[in-house]
Formats: sequence, structure tokens, C-alpha cells
Amino acid sequence: MLLYSILFPIISILAILWFVYRYLKQKQSLITLILWTILWLFVILFSIFPRASEQFARLFGITRGLDFIIIAVFVVLFYIIFGLFNRVDRLQDEINKIVKEVAINNEISLDDEEDE
Repeated sequence: MLLYSILFPIISILAILWFVYRYLKQKQSLITLILWTILWLFVILFSIFPRASEQFARLFGITRGLDFIIIAVFVVLFYIIFGLFNRVDRLQDEINKIVKEVAINNEISLDDEEDE
């Protein structure tokens, strides 16, 4: 048995446990937990049974299993990047809103001090 056949399932199980822990601490949603668990189960499947990737590749019209894995990784990475971009955009909007509120409140309090 090759080293990756042993190492990848161990890493995958630890990753799944970490996501379960984060879900129990309410740091992520159930959907996120399910998606990441499915991803890591595929890592376990493909590391223990490398030929399974060829069967999945044929389902999608891809000739080699490794090509399927690389394409799947790119799709997952683009999904993660898109999610991070949306999160950063929302945080930037919230920060702008807070800064405007603080500036308005600060201006009002400065006007009050000038009147005295």
C-alpha cells in the first residue's frame, strides 16, 4: 500500500472532525459541514481506491481520473474564492456603515461641545 493511501485518509478524518467541531461551536453552517464532509470523503475514496476517480471521470466525459480530480479541485477552489470575495465585500460594506455612523455621531458630539 502506498503512503498516500494511508496518509490522506488520516488527514481527511482529522479534517472532518475539525469541521464537526467548528459546527458544534456554531462557527459554520450545517451546509458547509455537509459540503466539506463530502469533499473529504471523496479524498478518502480516491486515495484508497484510485480507480474510482476514473469511473467518476467517465460520468462527466473526462478521459482520465487525474484530470477529473484536478478539475474538481479547481471548481472547489473557485467556489471558496467566490465565497471569500462575497464575505470580504459584505464586511467592507458593514465597516463603511459603521464608520459613517461613528463619524456622524462624532460630528454631533463636537457640535454640542462648541455650543457650550
